[in-house]
Amino acid sequence: MTSTRIAVRRGDPRARVDLAVGALAPRLISRDESRAHVALAAAGMMLLGGDSVHLKIEVGEGCVLQLEDVGGTIAYRADGHPSSWTLDARVEVGGTLLWRSLPFVVTDGADVVRRSTIVLAAGATAVIRETLVLGRHGERGGRLASSFTARDPDGPVLLEHLDLDGSTPEPGVLGGHRVLDTVIALGFRPLVSTGDLVLEHPGAIARHLGTETHTSRLDRVCDEWSALPALARNVSGSE
Repeated sequence: MTSTRIAVRRGDPRARVDLAVGALAPRLISRDESRAHVALAAAGMMLLGGDSVHLKIEVGEGCVLQLEDVGGTIAYRADGHPSSWTLDARVEVGGTLLWRSLPFVVTDGADVVRRSTIVLAAGATAVIRETLVLGRHGERGGRLASSFTARDPDGPVLLEHLDLDGSTPEPGVLGGHRVLDTVIALGFRPLVSTGDLVLEHPGAIARHLGTETHTSRLDRVCDEWSALPALARNVSGSE
């Protein structure tokens, strides 16, 4: 398995940005001495049955990494060969990771294990958007086992695991919905609305359940929460 790697370190006059292409291809859009804006696209067709995608992210001390997807991810029919998608991210002291990912679609017959792990050093922050979709239009969707783990120097901040199967929806999970849209703030306390979950450690989760992605309210939430950690460092959260 070839990993995709994105690492950002402070530099003068511009940050040092190390990019390695795996199943995903990162492309540098802009940078200054402590901030990098990187686009992420598929290097080939994925996810096919048996594919294994690994993304490693390192945000250096005092740096800001803004990631954006170019096209979402579609998991195709597995035909007995499960695929995997793994994120390992570490944000060093005072760093910020901002990632507005596009929908992750699990089509009929797909079988995917998705794991996301975020490790925050002291004073580090992150805002992550994940949009999980069971099936394309007219489909019920395949199987998805999705986990999200976040830790800071004091221990676990968030531990979640979700098992979904479009062919056998479970009451109390997604029910009749096919879209689970989530924005996760870590390392700071954003302004929240009714229904948002406030974490014990600094952080919060906003969620939307629906049948279509365009009905979600979370574009605004992602914009507002992404601005906060960046503004605290006098750095804009968007281009």
